[in-house]
This record gives sequence, structure tokens and C-alpha cells, in this order.
Amino acid sequence: MCKTFSVNGKEYAVLKLLGKGKGGYSYLVEDGEARFVLKQIHHEPCDYYQFGDKLRSELHDYETLSALGIPMPRLLSVDESEELILKEYVDGETVAELINAGEFDPRWLDQVHSMCALLYPAGLNIDYYPTNFVCEDGKLYYIDYECNSYMEKWDFEHWGSKYWAEKTVCRGFRDGDYDLVCDFLIELNKRDKSHVNWNWARFEWMFEHPEFDKSLKSSIGLWLRGGKIVGAAIYDMYFGEAFCGALPEYPELYTEALDYAYDKLRDGSGLGVAVCDGCEWEASAAKKRGFFPSEQTETMLCIDLSERLCASLPAGFGIAELDPAEKAYEFQWLLWRGFDHGKDRAEFEREGLVDVPQNRRHFNRYLSLAAVSPEGEYAAYACLWYSEKTDYAYVEPVCTVPAFRGRGLAGAILSEALNRASSLGAKKAYVISDMEFYRKLGFRSSHHFTFYRKA
Repeated sequence: MCKTFSVNGKEYAVLKLLGKGKGGYSYLVEDGEARFVLKQIHHEPCDYYQFGDKLRSELHDYETLSALGIPMPRLLSVDESEELILKEYVDGETVAELINAGEFDPRWLDQVHSMCALLYPAGLNIDYYPTNFVCEDGKLYYIDYECNSYMEKWDFEHWGSKYWAEKTVCRGFRDGDYDLVCDFLIELNKRDKSHVNWNWARFEWMFEHPEFDKSLKSSIGLWLRGGKIVGAAIYDMYFGEAFCGALPEYPELYTEALDYAYDKLRDGSGLGVAVCDGCEWEASAAKKRGFFPSEQTETMLCIDLSERLCASLPAGFGIAELDPAEKAYEFQWLLWRGFDHGKDRAEFEREGLVDVPQNRRHFNRYLSLAAVSPEGEYAAYACLWYSEKTDYAYVEPVCTVPAFRGRGLAGAILSEALNRASSLGAKKAYVISDMEFYRKLGFRSSHHFTFYRKA
């Protein structure tokens, strides 16, 4: 490959080969100030297409398509003696690359159909193969100047569109996928409550938890189709336990997710995945992949929020909204004691979490409540997570500092949080627990899960 090209006496350095087409080789080049696309016409035979004068044909087609208003990179210079064409560089990936990466955007089809509305009345087709289109800032550009007389069998509807079909693509988690994962879990649980133990709120709580190892997040497996996630394999805090799920119309992805999770998300002892009791299809699929039920289980409780809950705090205690981002130290110190890590403040501070704000994207401080003692000390905490896209709230976490237990503090603030969630639109609330504490408040068994393990 040449290192430089000269176009009408001006030098351009070659950065890389972009591709080879029927009529020439295209290179990304630069002149020291800007980047361009340079096309070198070739005369290699093509067994399915006949050219006359390739350079003249290219220039004629550019003028024709430009006159119609087809979005294309501008023609900047032509060196006829060397059969070189210098074009504007459209900075973006080809549609083919984006489709293969699972990033299909349905709006692209609208743009191609708009081009067809200009081409067909003029008696023309272009080469609709997706390698000939580049997306820059959401706009499609046809980067090959070739056009041909219209024939129905070669138009977009009868030929080109099949190459623009959406594909299901598996890839690792990337920055920017967070809301896509939340939307997937919301849709999954809207249509199939057998996965309610893994909902968007559990993911949100885990993702910003101090013990969640974000350095491993690219190991999360996502299956995308049409720009949205349709299946996922997500580790739970650490490797060794994982959630696997797929939208109902993609049942084959569940077994793919199991294989992916075992390959990518297991620890030294293997992998465990929770399967809802009664979900025979998933249990059977897990067994076929070498997973077998263990003694580890998980219970999901649910409470109906159609009636207001009543609970009162002891005299002198109050309720305050607690924002983990604004009061990181107080929040972490409350949870440290509330989850029985001890009461040694020096040991707590050595953990290094005291000034780490918990910035969760969908946090609502209206649902984040602490019981405050008469002396102004945070004594108990209860937090709910709710999205208007769902009909439920999720409880995570609830705790009481040991010195204040037995006074009904957690029950009172959780009841208030549940009433607030109801006022926002929640019809019910879920919690992963089988504690009598929740049953006394009115929670009842909803789903039971058995962990299937593979060593």
C-alpha cells in the first residue's frame, strides 16, 4: 500500500485502507490539517458488474445524485491522469459496522426511504448495501457515488433491505449501557415476574454499592437487537453468582446467557444462578447445561399498597430524608452499625468509605428515610426505589442501629416510605427477604428461587 498519494501536485499521507469496491480502493488520508477519503480507481475485472470508463462514470453519478439531493460526502478534487478522486471525510462508522455491533437504529430506515423517494421517480437505484452508508451525528450519508437505472429486483425493498435486518448481537457491558440495562429489566419484569428478584432497582443499588467491583463490569454479557437489550448475564456484586434472563420472544438466549455466565462470570467454586420455582423451562435448560439445584434459596415477599399503612415512632423520634450523596459519612456510618459491622468509629473510618457519595441515577430522596433520635442521631434507615415505568417499588436497604432496636423504628419509617411510594403510583412493593419483620408489616410470599449451581 502506498504511503502517500499526490492529487494534482498536493501530497496526502495514507492513514489506512478503508475498503475495496467494484471500482476502486478507498483510503483515509490527511494533508496535515484535515482528513479526507481518497479513491484510487482500479481496473480489476468484476464478474457481476460491467463498467465503461470508471472515472467518468463515478463523476457522472456524483453529479446525478447531487442534483437529486442525496446526502453524500462532497467531491473535492479529481486527478484524471492518476485516476484519483478526493472526497470529504464523513467521520462515523458504516451502517454495516453498527449493525454488527448491535446498534441498529430504526430511524436509519426512514432516511433510506427518503432517499428512495428521490431516486425512484428519477429512474435510479443506488447500492443499498450497508457498507456504503455512514452515520454521523444521526444522519446517514451515501458514501459511494455509484447509481444505476432503476430495476425493481435491485431496489431497497426487494434487495437492499434484507442486509439492513436487525441482528441479535452479544457483547460486553460498555459505558453508556446503564439505562439500557435498567430498561431491559423493567420490560422483562413487566412481562415475566419470574425474574422479579432481579429488577432494575436491584441493579441500581448494586451498581453503586461500595463492594461492587466495577473493574469487572465489561464482563457483563448483553444481547442487543435493534438498539435495545433483549437478554443479559449479570454478576451479583462479585463473580460466582449471576442473573441470566431474556425477553420471552428470545427463549434461545437464556441458554446462551447460561453458557456465557459460566464462561465469564464464575469464580473458583463455579457459578450459581437463581431459578424461580415453578419455572420448569428455565430449570430444565439449566440442568441441560450442567447446573443442578442446591440448598441455597431466595424468597421474594410482596405487599399490596392499596391501603395506607399505619405505624408510629416512639415519642421524641422523628423522620428525616437522608441523601447518601449529600451526607455520605452519616449514611455510611448508619449502615455500618445497622448491618452489624461494629461500633468502632476508627475501624469504620479505616475502611475508607466515609467520604464516598452514593450517586445513584434514579435515587429519590422522598423515599429515603431515616429515624432520628431525640438527640439528633440517625437510628434507623429504610429506602425504596420506584420508577414510573413500573407498578412496583423495591425495598433496599432497611436497618436499625443495635442500640435502638426493639422500638419499632424500622417498621415506622418503612411504612412511611411505602405510603410515599403508593402516592407516586406504586401498586405494590417487593423485598428479597423471608424475615418475620416484613411479614408483620403485611408482606406475603410472592416468589421463591432455588440456586442452580455448576462447579
